[in-house]
Amino acid sequence: MDIKLKDFEGPLDLLLHLVSKYQMDIYQVPIVEVIEQYLAYIETLQAMKLELAGEYMVMASQLMLIKSRRLLPKIVEAEPDEDDPEIDLLSKIEEYSRFKELSKALGKQHDHRALYYSKPKLELIFEDTVLKEDKNVTDLFLAFSKIMTVKQEEFKQNHTVIEREDFRIEDMMQHLEGKLTSKKEVLLTEVFQECTSLNEVITLFLATLELIKVQVARVYQSENFADIILTKEM
Repeated sequence: MDIKLKDFEGPLDLLLHLVSKYQMDIYQVPIVEVIEQYLAYIETLQAMKLELAGEYMVMASQLMLIKSRRLLPKIVEAEPDEDDPEIDLLSKIEEYSRFKELSKALGKQHDHRALYYSKPKLELIFEDTVLKEDKNVTDLFLAFSKIMTVKQEEFKQNHTVIEREDFRIEDMMQHLEGKLTSKKEVLLTEVFQECTSLNEVITLFLATLELIKVQVARVYQSENFADIILTKEM
């Protein structure tokens, strides 16, 4: 089974996606929280052995530096003219946001102008699965990244777990369908509570995506940062 996740155009695109969820001025967002979400996303990609461009890792190292500077106590005040990597990063995100909005505006103008030509419109095929309630696979994947971070910490604390290697997506799909038959709604976090290994967590997540893809299940979120809820498709 081949499941394609939405590709960001680069690390700034991913950071802009995370920042925009706070619905506030870029310079007011809790930068440490954004950094932790970015790092959790990258770690999850690596755990799932998905291809990751080098520029994401370069940005990750820069973010870890910013985070460490934020968390360490300030003994001596920095000089006024000293370069601040945090302000520099937020400026880049803000500039990227302006260019992206400009690109969207130009794209709309292009679509509008295309209406006046006799040539047929090109058919666009999107491989990404679009979720209901204006949620896409990326939102689900970011939520899964948080779950992965928690589960990895649990596994580190438990030294008696023996990992199995024979988890099958088809079995996990049946398991999830059974849960959705007995309960009307299930929190995404609850789905992974009984997992005892990293391989089981990843396989269960892929099974969740496949159920959404074949329209057996759907997910929704009451508001930004709220728990994602899995329910059976009507």
